Amino acid sequence: MQESKQEYFYLWKNRIVLPDDSIVTRTCFGVTGNPDGRINKYEGHNGHRVQFDHVWVGPYRPILDLESHCKDAFNDHRVIGYRNFRYEWIDETIPFEQVLEWVRWETQDHPSITYHGTIGDNDGFE
Repeated sequence: MQESKQEYFYLWKNRIVLPDDSIVTRTCFGVTGNPDGRINKYEGHNGHRVQFDHVWVGPYRPILDLESHCKDAFNDHRVIGYRNFRYEWIDETIPFEQVLEWVRWETQDHPSITYHGTIGDNDGFE
C-alpha cells in the first residue's frame, strides 16, 4: 500500500493596517505540503518575514479534514474579500489563542496528526 503524502496545517498571526489606519491582529490558517515554499509566498505578498507559529503534520486526508473543520468552526469570522471570497483569515474579534486552543482540542485524540512546532524565522527581513 502506498504511503500517504504528508501535509502541514499551520497557524500564524499577522498585524494588519486597515484603511482607517487602525492596526489589528488576525489569525491565518492553511494547509501546505511545502511549508518553506508557502512561507516564501506569504513573505512576498506581505513584504516582511513570516513565521508559522504552530504547525501540525499528518497524512493528506486528515489534515485536509482539519482545515475544513476549522473553516466551518470559524466561518462567521473568516475575512471576506473581493467578490465575497471567504479567506483562511480569522478576523480580529477571535483571539489567536482561542483558535490555537480549538486546533489543540480538535487534534488531541487524532492518532495520525502530530504537533510539529514552529516553522520560519522572524529575525529581520533583507
